[in-house]
This record gives sequence, structure tokens and C-alpha cells, in this order.
Amino acid sequence: MQHEQLASRSQNCLSRRRGLFASSRAAFALALLGTVIPGLALAQAITEFHIPTADAEPFGIAAGPDGNLWFAEHGAVSQIGRITTAGSFTEFPVPTALSLPRGITAGPDGNLWFTEEDGNNIGRITTAGVVTEFPVPTAASEPGGITTGPDGNLWFTEVQANKIARCTTAGIITEFSIPTAGGGPRDIANGPDGNLWFTEREGNQVGRLTTAGVFTEFPVPTAASLPRGIASGPDGNLWFTEEGGNKIGRVTTAGVFTEFPIPTGGVKPFAIAAGPDGNLWFTEETGNNIGRITTAGVIVEFPIPSHGQLHRGVTTGPDGQIWWCERGNNKIGRITPGPMTPETLVVDSAGNGIFEPGETVVVVPSWKNTGASPLAVTGVASSFTGPSGPTYTIADAAADYGSIGAGATVDCATATADCYSFGVTAAPRPADHWDTTFEETLSDTSVKGWTLHIGNSFGDVPTSQPFYVFIENIFHNGITGGCAAGTYCPTNSVTRAQMAVFLLKGEHGQDFVPPVCAGIFADVTCPSLFADWIEQLSAEGITGGCGGANYCPNNPVTRAQMAAFLLKAEHGSSYVPPTCGGIFTDVVCPSLFADWIEQLSAEGITGGCGTGIYCPDNPNTRGQMAVFLVKTFGLTIYGP
Repeated sequence: MQHEQLASRSQNCLSRRRGLFASSRAAFALALLGTVIPGLALAQAITEFHIPTADAEPFGIAAGPDGNLWFAEHGAVSQIGRITTAGSFTEFPVPTALSLPRGITAGPDGNLWFTEEDGNNIGRITTAGVVTEFPVPTAASEPGGITTGPDGNLWFTEVQANKIARCTTAGIITEFSIPTAGGGPRDIANGPDGNLWFTEREGNQVGRLTTAGVFTEFPVPTAASLPRGIASGPDGNLWFTEEGGNKIGRVTTAGVFTEFPIPTGGVKPFAIAAGPDGNLWFTEETGNNIGRITTAGVIVEFPIPSHGQLHRGVTTGPDGQIWWCERGNNKIGRITPGPMTPETLVVDSAGNGIFEPGETVVVVPSWKNTGASPLAVTGVASSFTGPSGPTYTIADAAADYGSIGAGATVDCATATADCYSFGVTAAPRPADHWDTTFEETLSDTSVKGWTLHIGNSFGDVPTSQPFYVFIENIFHNGITGGCAAGTYCPTNSVTRAQMAVFLLKGEHGQDFVPPVCAGIFADVTCPSLFADWIEQLSAEGITGGCGGANYCPNNPVTRAQMAAFLLKAEHGSSYVPPTCGGIFTDVVCPSLFADWIEQLSAEGITGGCGTGIYCPDNPNTRGQMAVFLVKTFGLTIYGP
């Protein structure tokens, strides 16, 4: 059996209450070391920085008094992290093991203060990394959000104890019980009126607390809105996220509410912070976007390059950029505010769409003007580079986008036919996965770092191979490392074990690592190379095995079976396709897989294996698998 090139994972068992990240997690060797998309002021350019400690699970983040960003690591190794604005990390262990640091804020004393969810402490860390802990009086209180109050003290929420507490810089803690039982306070902010404002997730309220301990509670208009994050806005109001309502809420200091629906449904907005641009910025727990809302309620969402979820805390950095925690991706993200948003990138449109060694190709970016007025835009390319060895050349460093109307998206080819071109020498290949980068600076000073993947990655997949473009795509997206060093084995059948990895990484992204196996299938040894992936596929309801408590990991997957697997991974385990109509002559309608096969065709994922036929009983090859994955999950090889 050909094996996917997987790295062994270390076993790190941590039982977690509430079920989040219930099993050990570890780095997966096929994942890229980082996604770096440089950006400067005024652009919606996103940069992501990998945290050195695996499974750090960053949660809260704050700008420190030392010009750096500080964040709480909510994972098995309890730490406080520091990242410079250039992306350099330092991590400091918290004395209490498994304390789950959560919220963090800059204190009035020049230190950082943080909460320990399971440690039941309030922590203080100096900018030199010296940590002191102060126990919370109420046992198992679950300290959550934290902020510096108008009185020079630290104020924090106690989720389980249903209290708001005050902590002096000497560590003296006083607690105040919230009037509504079971309110579940989450986040807290220093209000513009000299009071503390907090969200009550389970109570569906926003609360106000004076520094003397007097409460007022305001019900959120939307039922079951699950208010979560809260921040003071530049307009003198409080702004909060509604995890259940899928809205951003605004409440005046008098308790008057206005709610703004988020364009993308079901994203579960999490944290929110005031930006340097006069807007509010928020994270989405499941939407994989970073969002911006103006004080007039206009929302724009910006896709995050890494496919992942559980985006947590957000803050304005000392560099005037927006920084946030990517808990699911184990990264810290950064976005630079401005009107121009990079949208797509087309490479070598006159050829096969892949930049190969020895080629000079035309590169066509597109940008969206999210501002309110038309903008004449030109661009300059610079800093074209990659792994050492080859020569990297910018053949044409200028592009012209013409005048981009408000709300319009324009590419340089359509606008003026004046675009960039780049070249790279052919040999030797400096890395199996060879990516290059260049920086584009627009005339409005927006900057975007673009990644250009270099093809010809596998010796057994020439450019003439029918599935070449798709194989390069899934390789670039970290879904596969091939079947052996430098080879992909495109004609080999996909086994049911390999399929588990393909589907889960296609669905969740290259950084996904499944929970540790428990041994649910009699014929799948636990632990073993594919066991975690197979059991996660079962846990998601995509497969129940092959019968008799077995999974049949070494059996090839047929094209008929793959139709059902793909559509369940795409739409969810409860998905039921429409009834078949009989479009393929070799697929009896009705039959076990006919509905699934025809829906796969209806979605444009397959056209069959020939004129009017699907070949349902044929083994699904690794080359075909690449096509299925790219089309099912909408994977792109270039941009944004």
C-alpha cells in the first residue's frame, strides 16, 4: 500500500472539560511552516505568524507597553506569549500547570495582566517575563475577560461564579455578584462613561457596573443572541458580538440597542476591538474571516488565508494594525486597515495556469475598492524572492488598474492589459514545495504580499499529465506530500485510509490535526498512521465503516463510494442529495449511489469518465482524487 507522507505525532494527552480540544494535538509534517503575507499601513494585507509551541491555542491578545503584542496561550502548555510587530516570538511559562490562560490586558502599572481559566488565578507578567499569580477567592470561578478600569484597577469576569471582580495592582481581589443568576459573564470593557461594561452570554444581556459595585443590566433585543465580546467604540458607545444572533450590537451608555447582521451566516462573531481607523474589528469563530464594522453599521469581511476556525481575541497593535489570535491554526494574525482589498490572483492565463521553473509568466492581481469613492490605482511589484539557488526576475514591475469604482473589483488585465510578469530559472529545484513571494504596492500605499507557487513538484507528474494542475493545487494547499519523496503516484488507487486524510484536510485545511484515536474499528490499529484520521471521519458521520465493526482501511475507494464521501464532507453528515434522473448510462437509477453520483455531477465536480458514463465501480485514482478535492472544496493555488 502506498502511504501518504505523514509525520508521526507525539502523544500529549490532556483531558479538557467542556470538550474543546479534548485530545492531544501535535504538528503535522505536511503543514507549511507559515503563511506570510506582508502588509503595511492602509492595506487589507494579511500576515499570519506560526506560534513556536505546537497547540498553543492562543486566546486573548493585547498591546503591551513595550511596543509588542502579548497573548495568552490556552493550550496544554500554559504560557504567555510575546510577539514583536516584526513577528518574533518569545514565550513565558505560567507557574500553575494546565491553568489555561485566557484573557489578557495591559495594566496601569506597566505590566500585563491575565486570567487563568482553570488555574483560578489572576496573573501578572512584567515585560521581562516575570510572572506572579493571585488566587481568586471563589473556587472554580473560571476567570474570563479582563480589562483595566477607570479607577486604576483590573476588572475581570468570573464565568462560572457569575461575578465581576476587581483586582488592585497589589493583587487584592474583591468580587461582586451579578443580579441575574446564571448570566455567564464573558468579556468586559472600560466604558466611555467611567463604568465597566460586560456581556452576559447565557443571560442574553449587556451589563454595566460602577466602580462602587452597582449593577444595571440591559436585555439584548435578539433572543438567544449569546453576547460574547465587548469594546468601547470611537463613537462613545459600546459594541459587542452576538455569537448566537450572528450580529454586531451597539448599545449606548443609556442602554439603547442597535443590531447589525453579519453578511455571512453562522460565523459566530467572537471578540471585538476598536481599530485605529475609526472602525470596530471583530473575529469570527467559525467564519474564517476578520470583520470590520463602521460606526454606521457597514460590515466588510476579509477572508483569512489559512483555512481554520476558532479565531479568538483581537486588538489594535502599537503599529496601528489589527492583530488577532487564530486558536485553530495556532497562529497570530495581522491585518492592515484601508480601502483596497486584494481579491484574486491569476498566473499564466495564456498557458496552463501554473508558474513553472524556467518560465516567464504574466501575473494578474485583482483588487476591490471597499471605500465610498472611485480610486485611480496603479501598482509596483518588488521583492520577488524564494528559496536560495534559482534566480528570481521581475520582467515587468508595473501594473495599472485604471479607476476602480466604489465597491467594484478590477484586475489589471481587464482594466488596461498592463500587468506584472515574473521569471525564475529552472534548476536546481531548491525545495519540494517551492513557493516564491513578491510585494505589490499600490498608488494609495496599500501593500499586499502575494505567493507564487512554482510547479513541476513531482517527477511522475509532468505538465502533460491530465491532472497536473489539480495535483499541484492540493500539494500547495498542504493536503498531500505525495506517496514518496518527489513522487505522487497519480495512477495508484486511493485507499480508504488515505481517503480519510484527503477529505479531512480538504474540509478543515492543512493545519487540521484530528483527535487521538480510541480504537473504534476492529481492523484499524490504534495508534497507527491513519487511525486518528479514520476515527475522525467516522465521528463527523462521513463514514460508518465497511461493516462488522470494520473500516477496511486498505481497500480501494470506488468512484461511486467517493461521491457519497465527498458530498457528506462538503455538506455535512445529514445531507441527502436530490433523487437521481438517470444521466449516466452505467449508473442504474435508482440505486445505492445514483443520487450521490448525479449530485456530484450537478455541482460540476465531475463530468464522468467518458461520454455519458461515470465508471462507478472503478477505483478512484490519486490523480482523480486531486480533481475531486479541488472542485469540492473550492481550493485555489494562487491568491488572495
